[in-house]
Amino acid sequence: MTTTAAPTGTTVLLPQDLPLLPPATRRAMLRSVTGYAVLWLAALLPLLLGLDARWQVAGLGLALPGGGLLATGHVVGGLLVLAGLLVAVFVWWAAGPTVLPPLAWLAGAVLPAVLLDWPEVSDGGATAVLVVVPALLVGSLAVHALRHRAQARRGAAINDRLRRVSFTISGPPDIATGFPVVEHTDTDLRRLRAALDIGLQPVDGLAGFTRLDQFREGALRYQINAVGYGLAMAQFTRTPAFRGYLAEAQRNLVEKVLDRRVWGYWALENAWGNLRRDKDPVPLGGNVMLTGFHGLQVGMYSVLNDDRYRQPGALTFRWDRDTAFAHDLKGMAANVRENVRRSDFSLYPCEPNWIYTICNTFGLNTVLVDEQLEASHEADDVRARLRRAYEEEFLRPDGRIVGVRSSHLGLSWNFWSSPSVQLATTYWMHPGMPDLAHRTWWLIRDGWLQVEDGRVRTPRGLVSRLDPGNYQVRSDTFSLAVTTMAAREVGDEETALAAERTLAERERLEVENGAERFADASGLANSYLNLGRFGRHDGLRDLVAFGPPAAWRDGPVLDEAAYPDVLVARAVSDGAALDLVLVPGAGPVRTTLRLAQLRPGASYDVEGAARDRLVADAAGRAELELDLGGRTAVRVRPST
Repeated sequence: MTTTAAPTGTTVLLPQDLPLLPPATRRAMLRSVTGYAVLWLAALLPLLLGLDARWQVAGLGLALPGGGLLATGHVVGGLLVLAGLLVAVFVWWAAGPTVLPPLAWLAGAVLPAVLLDWPEVSDGGATAVLVVVPALLVGSLAVHALRHRAQARRGAAINDRLRRVSFTISGPPDIATGFPVVEHTDTDLRRLRAALDIGLQPVDGLAGFTRLDQFREGALRYQINAVGYGLAMAQFTRTPAFRGYLAEAQRNLVEKVLDRRVWGYWALENAWGNLRRDKDPVPLGGNVMLTGFHGLQVGMYSVLNDDRYRQPGALTFRWDRDTAFAHDLKGMAANVRENVRRSDFSLYPCEPNWIYTICNTFGLNTVLVDEQLEASHEADDVRARLRRAYEEEFLRPDGRIVGVRSSHLGLSWNFWSSPSVQLATTYWMHPGMPDLAHRTWWLIRDGWLQVEDGRVRTPRGLVSRLDPGNYQVRSDTFSLAVTTMAAREVGDEETALAAERTLAERERLEVENGAERFADASGLANSYLNLGRFGRHDGLRDLVAFGPPAAWRDGPVLDEAAYPDVLVARAVSDGAALDLVLVPGAGPVRTTLRLAQLRPGASYDVEGAARDRLVADAAGRAELELDLGGRTAVRVRPST
């Protein structure tokens, strides 16, 4: 990177005059209402034609799940059918089987008509059943209109205050001032070791991961991605000139996602959600929950280490001996770009049908990080499309992000507009849309998070107490983890430190072999806590949107050190010299370091090691012996 842009003060207002139903949402809802109108007319037809009771019961079951039972006085049976449909809708949301709600609806209409004998349907019962859903639709629209007006009034009041707020939006940083490299604390190193121990196990090993299901937030892929994100951020902010076991752990995690146990869910989800038999987990039309999340993990590794995963077939998902799907980082980024262009909403689904705003930030970040490695000149188009969607289709007038929307029905619900969801979205949105991220953080900090006496207090509520890594509702640990991430990323260090202090005083620690984690939090929560701990102001934005400076990529690096004998607390190069801070991980040790990317054949002066000079070989490599008894600073610089 050669350019530097000074931070700018920006006013970021909420969009005004947002329509009651945004364009793509309105089209989806009109399709849904039209489809229901067909069912309603089909329900009316047996009544108009005077067909026997079985046909009338079946028809009324199409107009309202359980309607035939309710119209003939079988209230319990009708309520059971309705409950069954609600369960089917929940499972549809949880695991993506689009076919399940229609099947439950149809079965609730047909089976009672076929299996039971019925008296005539009363006119009053039929009329009541036929009126219920249209009345609910009209009532829901009226309630939505009232809420929309109230949100618009709140939005106008918020804008009056936002006009007096100036957000600092950073541009590409300068290596002299914008890329601070700090030293790991002892606590940092203990937290890092917990992640390294998971990442350095064999690629086919899954020790340390929770195995509950592969469809929702507790799935293996999200846990693996999160460990990789934390390791990449630790490398970026503490040890950019260290590869070795830190890069190896990240590679292992990248390749764990290629294990069928991790990605094989897609074959089933694609079949029952999209009615497609294609097992390829990088499809057109969906699955940003893999392509976006894994693509970002691969991209973070690539900009910090090497471009092996941009080579054709480097990311191959093997189903069996005869079936494999060859991909690479370039292809994943291209897949995101194409899906964004094809989607009516610009944002596109994770699970079949369900569009999540937070998931699509990962898709954008995959495109941005790949753009660093090879300019496609298409990232700005993707960013513009998604930005327009975030501001028009997925934003309430009062500034709350709409967390999820059905691409088929156009519906959303407030559960996924909770502040804890907004917090995570703020963090991952920051690289590509920093102004929207800062505005969202301001809204959360203004009305939800309370910092008192150096501690963070979050309101009680189901979502803020949910740990999505294990689905337990116990405490706000996960919410405080994403608070730390978002606060530090946007530069609110006071809130980040307060969140960390709150957790440190409250949570029970588990320490094993020098590795530390919060015992009662999920693996996902612990990984996000690491990501927040190792982050810094603009850390994710600098890494994803701009990338490390050339001096870091091309200068000398520590290429190999023994783990856990040698813990690398700091490693940075200015393009010519290499500065290291090393700590013994298992007591005093005499060890050998291997350096790379030196100038071939050049002589280097060494400070802090057993020898004071070394000469690089023809490949630019050299070895350096070291007696490591405590914190040790080593400097390797070209001889004068």
